[in-house]
Amino acid sequence: MADYKNSIYKALLEKMDSSYLSDEVKTTLEVLKKKGYRLAIGSSSKNAKYILYKLGLDDFFDAVSDGNNITKSKPDPEVFLKAKDMLGLKACECVVVEDAISGIDAANSGGFYSVGIGPASHYKKACRRIKKISSLLKIK
Repeated sequence: MADYKNSIYKALLEKMDSSYLSDEVKTTLEVLKKKGYRLAIGSSSKNAKYILYKLGLDDFFDAVSDGNNITKSKPDPEVFLKAKDMLGLKACECVVVEDAISGIDAANSGGFYSVGIGPASHYKKACRRIKKISSLLKIK
């Protein structure tokens, strides 16, 4: 059943293109890159690189830690720890933006600064809570 579900998901991904990306997200990523921030993806999905490619974002990110290189899922911090290692940074030098409570818990337990967005924007354990992605540009 899991394989069948994944085949449906992959078929939906095939239809994805850059029109699925909001202008706010793209502009925020562009500004962060121009300011010299190194960006990474920490996702449990094995399709993360493909999704970035389909959205036209594969060149925005300096590292991708995903379901292909981890053995533990969130709330374990492994995915973020591997991403920060790929960037050559310390956890205290990184900001993790997460929409899931398990991701906030993973970031916090790994020693990262956590930012909750979407459903996690109401989670009190997030170091910072934001309503929209462009609010990242205001974090110092």
